[in-house]
Amino acid sequence: MSDDDLTWAVEASAAQIALMWMVHQWEADESNKPLDVQIINFSSHALIEMCAAYPILQNATEELRWLTYFKGLIAADTHPHDRMLSAIDTARRRTDSTVKSSSKSVEGPSEIDPTSDADALAAIDRALSKASYSGHL
Repeated sequence: MSDDDLTWAVEASAAQIALMWMVHQWEADESNKPLDVQIINFSSHALIEMCAAYPILQNATEELRWLTYFKGLIAADTHPHDRMLSAIDTARRRTDSTVKSSSKSVEGPSEIDPTSDADALAAIDRALSKASYSGHL
């Protein structure tokens, strides 16, 4: 797996997620649910579809798959930027706590830098902002 292949798969997957999310928002009757809950509910289907379309991502880290998913949600531009980033952060914390609580008994406490995901989301946001200004989105 080359870096170019992985980069291409991430970019294509983010575009796929953006389109899927937009369609989901138009069709879904979840407007009464909080945005973070919608993001969590949609994630299982979206991540499966993403890996099926781009098998190279099956060997990628779980963190990369989630960040690609979040990048697609941001790129869809279905909600105000600040609201989407806040909902993504809440969804990320909820999924992290679920994974941690189910794996603690097996692996014990893990050393996770809580700022790394926030930094990654901020970097994705900056990259998308730059791309939208230069007309690439």
